[in-house]
Amino acid sequence: MGVLALTLGTAPASRAAGAPELVLELECRQNGGSWQTCRMGVVKLGEEWWLDLAHQRIRFLHDGSGRMRMKGSRDPNWQSVQARWIAERTLCWDGVCARGDLPLD
Repeated sequence: MGVLALTLGTAPASRAAGAPELVLELECRQNGGSWQTCRMGVVKLGEEWWLDLAHQRIRFLHDGSGRMRMKGSRDPNWQSVQARWIAERTLCWDGVCARGDLPLD
């Protein structure tokens, strides 16, 4: 599984709002389903990122105090989630999991 580093600018002002500074190919699953290829876009390392799954984009926000929120493209509201490692290189946020070369803050 490779890492696709897409540097879109070095200063925040040089990137469009919400544009990722890094895009990675990973494997993801939801609610214990089968693993599928997905993409992770890192907007701001450790603070804002998204996962593109087969039928939706899931956005994540972390405020630095340990509080993390998640919102699917079909969901009207943000929900609080807890991150946990379930295996080497596999991180889950409640029912959403990603595995591969995950960037750590």
